[in-house]
Amino acid sequence: MSHAIQTSAATTGKCKKTSKYAQLLNVWAIHTKKDYDRAIAVVHELAVFTEGTLSPIDQARLDVFADLVEAYEKKHVRPFFKKLSQADFLKELLKDREMNASDLGRLLGNRQLGAAILRGERQLSKAHIRILSDHFGLPADLFLG
Repeated sequence: MSHAIQTSAATTGKCKKTSKYAQLLNVWAIHTKKDYDRAIAVVHELAVFTEGTLSPIDQARLDVFADLVEAYEKKHVRPFFKKLSQADFLKELLKDREMNASDLGRLLGNRQLGAAILRGERQLSKAHIRILSDHFGLPADLFLG
């Protein structure tokens, strides 16, 4: 059995999957990029499990770190993106997601539209912002530019 996945019997007798982090009960505040990267690693490790299959300890860790990451991003990441133009924000987002202008256009329903938006020739409509917010899981206000 992999050291990353173990099983533990709950009091109900059912086995639940846990990650290698189940034995680590420590939680830390996120003050630096290094703290943030470590917390993201925990979230990524735990978020891949099907809902309801994590042990109570791992589910609690996932919940706590997701909240800590969200708070850190609101304070440090969102202000950075709010300073960018709409086109520059989209360029950064696409780069981070390994997408290009054509991918953006296809997502919005018109392949050529992506390039026009990234060049600043077209603005996002409310419908486009809704699509992007849903697709990327980000608040709509980040796309307002």
